[in-house]
Amino acid sequence: MSSVLSYQAQSDAQASTEGHARLILASGFQPDYVREVANAHARLGHAVRIIGGDMHEGQEYHPNVALLNLRGSDKRDRNPIREFSKLVAYYAKLIGCVASTKGEILYDVSIGRPLLRCMLMYPLFRLLGKRIVYTAHNVLPHDADTIRYRIIYWIVYRALVDAIVVHGQAIKERLVDEFDVDTDRVHVVAHGTYHPHETQTITKAAAREHLGIAEDERVLLCFGLQRYYKGTHFVIESLGDYHAEKLTLLVRGHAPERSYQDLIERMARTHRGPMRIDAKFGAAPDSEMEFLFKAADVVLLPYLEGSQSGIKFMAYAYGRPVLASGVGSLREYVQPGVTGEVFSCGEHAAFRAVLEQMLANLSAYAPDRIMEYACEHCSFDTAARQVDAVCRAVTKRAH
Repeated sequence: MSSVLSYQAQSDAQASTEGHARLILASGFQPDYVREVANAHARLGHAVRIIGGDMHEGQEYHPNVALLNLRGSDKRDRNPIREFSKLVAYYAKLIGCVASTKGEILYDVSIGRPLLRCMLMYPLFRLLGKRIVYTAHNVLPHDADTIRYRIIYWIVYRALVDAIVVHGQAIKERLVDEFDVDTDRVHVVAHGTYHPHETQTITKAAAREHLGIAEDERVLLCFGLQRYYKGTHFVIESLGDYHAEKLTLLVRGHAPERSYQDLIERMARTHRGPMRIDAKFGAAPDSEMEFLFKAADVVLLPYLEGSQSGIKFMAYAYGRPVLASGVGSLREYVQPGVTGEVFSCGEHAAFRAVLEQMLANLSAYAPDRIMEYACEHCSFDTAARQVDAVCRAVTKRAH
């Protein structure tokens, strides 16, 4: 991979010699994101402690990062008694860990149970003298815009956290407009670009050979969690009568709802156009990720609702352009003609028109230019410095 996305050795040399403890609550959240955030804060000189689970094991962490696996398995037990016992044990260990950790700041980057973690744990953490910096990946949980959740998150945003980090201006605007959060408490920090493992011998041609795709195919990729709001079905609908030859759609990712997996599989079987649909469900192994992204010409983000997507920054890490819906902050950090394009959310004709334009001019989206843009505008190191400033300001206000 281009050196623009390599870890910068000088960041360690510039790290503060007065590093503080940085406790990151990450249970249940994406391991790649957690690794990058933790490593970036460690390069600032912090002694980082991640509270996580089994999913965070096996990552390549900075020497100043320690994983505290308090959660164990992140899969819910079907037996309610065992699940309850597991949660009680986890939260008991969590309280003990937070109470014994030096440093005032608890940096929460996870997406957890709002009632248990936020409504019950946050007040207790505050009694223990902790200040909470919370990352709002989404304003509300997906498919959960209800009065109940709005009340819960109104309390969280307004009363229980000291500062909120968001990965897009549109997310901040929603927090201010819909929850009346003080604008000074919401901090826009760019989502960083990942540093995935890369094998130099895996070229685009080699990746396609591995996946059984011809070199002259045009390849689209829908990657990640497969749920209705992610819009994979929208792509198939949009391209139902699309007559471009040698077009392949790769669909990879876990579908939590079996009904959505059934829908995509049924659409793939009944699709009559020349486009080939290769859909495989289940969590894509790390060993396959590089092949999938390198084989792709365009990574699709056709979300019907949402705030931001880490898939965009994984695509940038491999130098691949994105075609993103204009919903929420998804359109942010997409440089037209360089890193990808944006289309009007949910509009089939707009999606197809922009896709046709991209496929006809793929040479414009040069991998080196994409990675250079990502390094300049979407760096986890820059984000860590911004969050560090937020944490210092929160600590200063507390005293």
